[in-house]
Amino acid sequence: MRNVTDEFVKFALEYADYDKIPAEVIHESKRVLLDGLGNALGGIASDKGKIGIMFARRQGGNGAASLIGVGGKSSAAVAAFCNAELWNGLDMDPVPHVPPIVIPAILAVAEERGSTGKELLAALCVGQEVARRLSRVLLSIMTKSIMKYGKTPDFFGNSNEHIIGAAVGCGMLMKLNEKQMRNAIGIAAYYCSLGVCRDWESTSPKSMIKYVPVSWMAQGAVQAAEMAELGYTGNEYTLDSEYGFPHIYCREPDVWDPEKVVEELGSRWFFTEYHYKPYPVCRYLHSVLDAFAILQEKYHFSPEQIEAIDCHTAAFVANPDQYSVANQVDVQFSGPIAMALEAFGYKPGPAWQDKLALNDPRLLAFAKKVTMHVAPEYAELRRKDPLSWYGRVEVTVGGQVYTESVDYSRGTNKDGYRLTDEEIQDRFRLGANCILPDYKAEKVIAEMARLENAANLTALFENLCL
Repeated sequence: MRNVTDEFVKFALEYADYDKIPAEVIHESKRVLLDGLGNALGGIASDKGKIGIMFARRQGGNGAASLIGVGGKSSAAVAAFCNAELWNGLDMDPVPHVPPIVIPAILAVAEERGSTGKELLAALCVGQEVARRLSRVLLSIMTKSIMKYGKTPDFFGNSNEHIIGAAVGCGMLMKLNEKQMRNAIGIAAYYCSLGVCRDWESTSPKSMIKYVPVSWMAQGAVQAAEMAELGYTGNEYTLDSEYGFPHIYCREPDVWDPEKVVEELGSRWFFTEYHYKPYPVCRYLHSVLDAFAILQEKYHFSPEQIEAIDCHTAAFVANPDQYSVANQVDVQFSGPIAMALEAFGYKPGPAWQDKLALNDPRLLAFAKKVTMHVAPEYAELRRKDPLSWYGRVEVTVGGQVYTESVDYSRGTNKDGYRLTDEEIQDRFRLGANCILPDYKAEKVIAEMARLENAANLTALFENLCL
């Protein structure tokens, strides 16, 4: 049986050397960082993000880590908390949801510790890879349950385990030794929040904390590494012990697979296979939005012409009442409202959750024309290719039905569907437009291109904040 802890620690210490990491892996880490910074800046438009900022300011300004967009300095732990709320505010971060937990934690520590661009990039690559490998196994509990029973498990977490990858990345920047790194992992595992995702799914209106408290996970990761640095101890082998973290966290047989967690570690980087989200809504809704966009491009239906829209895709279980929209998070998990936003020409991004949209009576009226269905084809295609995400829409206009389907949603890590570097940059600009002047947004893009040459992150954060 493979010892996951020791292999993760060895991996982190070896790949702290930036030059050992393949160029394409570094490139992807820069893409996801720029994308996430844009999401964080756009997240200022969300109440979730605003409250994160207010909370951070309430904690005081003793520190050297920045609050993205608004500026001001806090401790790394507090900045990680705030920036994670911003990162996830729009629900536009890639899936699996590694970035809003891992990146804000590592970024805050890197700024506070005066890390170089190379040190930051190495920590981002390793931290995300550790988190992604854990979620690749542990999150299978959700997919298996949906495919078998049409619902998620009664007790499960969605992305909580990413705190461990975040702690590893923070530990790299703190130059932790092997024993300290094992303790950081052990502390982070015990900091992991409860697997209450099913409870969140079943409630309406949706809460801001969503499927996982990303802010606490990011803050906890920083604190776990800091505590280990000071000599605090955790169960160094909780990932490998009989009653350790994976068994408590899963509570289902045959989910935890140590061999799969560490297979090809160092030679294959799973985090580079993220699926980006062109729309600020749950990815379960993206394929039908893509199909509707194709029909709109062909026929230019006005909202008034459309009599009905029938959407066929995967079973969607994250919102029990998709026609009730009381807040911004409800919008992120409502297929009918997302269709209405697209029909009325709202640009995907912060505008989809602006209060003007939330209070637009036309959207609520149009949403009643939209019906969500489970497509049998979805499961069949998914078994053939796990990357598939079948979606079909049937739009009724003048008594005639217009149909379009897609097998993969845009942003999927597959040839022909990946977002280009230029699209990632445009996504960043879209979010940055919420608060930054254009010249600062362009300077951030330029800084990202040469991040590996940066002696510290001062210039980057000077342009990320007003």
